[in-house]
Amino acid sequence: MSVYSLLIVAHIIGTILGVGGATFAEIFHVRAMRDGTITEEEGTTLKICYTVLRIGLALLVLSGFSFLIYYRLTGQEELLYSEKLWAKMTIVFIIPINAILFQIRKIPTWLATAVSLTSWYTALILGIYHDVSHSYLEIIGLYIVAIFVVAFILHRINIHYALLREKKPETNKT
Repeated sequence: MSVYSLLIVAHIIGTILGVGGATFAEIFHVRAMRDGTITEEEGTTLKICYTVLRIGLALLVLSGFSFLIYYRLTGQEELLYSEKLWAKMTIVFIIPINAILFQIRKIPTWLATAVSLTSWYTALILGIYHDVSHSYLEIIGLYIVAIFVVAFILHRINIHYALLREKKPETNKT
């Protein structure tokens, strides 16, 4: 297997783990919050999702930087000037910054989850489509709009579950 093929495999696996981890973390978080609290078991499940997500991010970043070195060493510097590449690098850079800000409670949950989910899917989409003709600013602009669309959708899902909690009849434990 060539170095380039190895980099592609690592990059794809990192993306899969990241997108999958972010997706399942959000699904399990929304599911856990249906009753308004996260149990110990639900917390353990979320920790597993976050671990998978971190492994995916590490693979994505390591393989991504390796691609930059590979392109430089093989004389393919023109690939380093792609606006799509720089947009993807910006978005991948935002993923750990978002996670850190969320961990130290400097960003609200609704925004952190929307940024995480949107960032992973945007990185996936940019990796899949090779003929992206949008400029860096257009890609970042669409990405920001997508964050707020995802935030709105997640907010509506949470409102739905909050309304279900309110309508649920109280059970007497006697």
